Amino acid sequence: MFLQNISKFISNYRYEQATVESLTTVKAAFIDFLGVTYRGSGENAPQIALNTIEEIFSAKFNFNLKSSIIGRDMKTDVLSAAFVNAVSAHVLELDDGHRGAQIHLGAVIFPTALAISEAYDLTGKEFLEGVIVGYEVGILLGQLVNPNHRNKGFHTTGTIGTFIAGVVASKLLKLDEGQILNALGLCGTQAAGLLESDHGGSMGKVLHAGKAAYNGILSAFLARNGFTGSGTILEGDEGFLRAMVLDEETQDISDFSFENALKDIGKVRVRDIYFKKYPFCRHLHSSIDTALKLKASIGDEYDHIENIAVKTYSVAAEHNNFRPKNIEELKQSLPYAVAIALVVGEVGVDDINQLIEYGLLDNYSTVDKVNSIKDLANKMILISDDKLNELYPDKRPSNVVIKLDKNFRNGIFQNITFLPKGDFENPFQLRELIDKFKSLNPQYDIRNLTVLDSLEDYTMKYVVQKLNE
Repeated sequence: MFLQNISKFISNYRYEQATVESLTTVKAAFIDFLGVTYRGSGENAPQIALNTIEEIFSAKFNFNLKSSIIGRDMKTDVLSAAFVNAVSAHVLELDDGHRGAQIHLGAVIFPTALAISEAYDLTGKEFLEGVIVGYEVGILLGQLVNPNHRNKGFHTTGTIGTFIAGVVASKLLKLDEGQILNALGLCGTQAAGLLESDHGGSMGKVLHAGKAAYNGILSAFLARNGFTGSGTILEGDEGFLRAMVLDEETQDISDFSFENALKDIGKVRVRDIYFKKYPFCRHLHSSIDTALKLKASIGDEYDHIENIAVKTYSVAAEHNNFRPKNIEELKQSLPYAVAIALVVGEVGVDDINQLIEYGLLDNYSTVDKVNSIKDLANKMILISDDKLNELYPDKRPSNVVIKLDKNFRNGIFQNITFLPKGDFENPFQLRELIDKFKSLNPQYDIRNLTVLDSLEDYTMKYVVQKLNE
């Protein structure tokens, strides 16, 4: 059975097997996760999630195991801490991901690993073991099921994310192979998350990350106590692949090369994860990068733009909301992302919030820049380009073409980006991730992060304490 072999890998993996490259990458990912989660904790969605958890649980249980909620001076039970932290990690649209697996990983892995590691006072090495197997298995499973899974309307962060959380929790709770198999079987039957939540402009998208962490941890605890799950939940006749991945008219279960996938287990390049620069869906980032290159030539003369054509791959072109009504819809709007880049330049969370305050999402605004953004969005067409589509998902290309009026050069400006900033081939440097952290959390004492340099030498209770000073 496929998951039986995965379970064996999880059980047998040891810190000493990790490459320097993998350790460096996951520590960088941890810093990135902390930065976006500290800032994200103040957004509406995690506050609602926290209030709801308190409403349900606070009067009923008194747990001995306690874990911290990031960005707040409080601790709660393991399940609730992981749930809220995962919502916070995903809410800004700034968390890491993987291009081929089409999944956000850190937003599920780190909340799960932190909650259990702090509660049980595990070592930094144990924490890193759990994190690395989470990335390894998550990337492997995401690549196995996509792009079909995503094309059927499933949000991999919620679905495969549930498996990932179960992997991390199983490793940190030191389950044996049989228990891990049961845990993964339970994860598979709880795996959920529909892309309509993303593109419908709701908080459901961040709920996917929270529930993935919650259900993965729950599955591991249940399995540890003897609860059974199906070992064939992935490839069985009524399992995950047939229900949520296969195109029954053109595909069969034999199309999946499980043996080849298993050859990669333990060899997946964690370094291939991407980090995000802009608080928008990753599919919009190549277009943003291209628009910024063009702005370097056009400057503030954007009022002379007659029309804009964005030629890109079909998945990106489908982000075609020309009238976003809330911040969730805005983060999925390709026309607005490009228009904002052309008018304002690079934008962060504070810039977006200010634009919204100035009426970006309203029918009327008195602010010239806001009206220019809306005007440019209305002048834009999105084109699914066949040649660019052939390059996806190995690349995420976007070609932006701008036609200027006769009063300003009367010409055509265009540029193309094949991979956005933050991918391995176009990477962030560590100092850039630190700068991102500082820009998101200007009041945070950045010196606290030095504890991560020697993470292996400490217990996770100590690490969390130092991070929260």
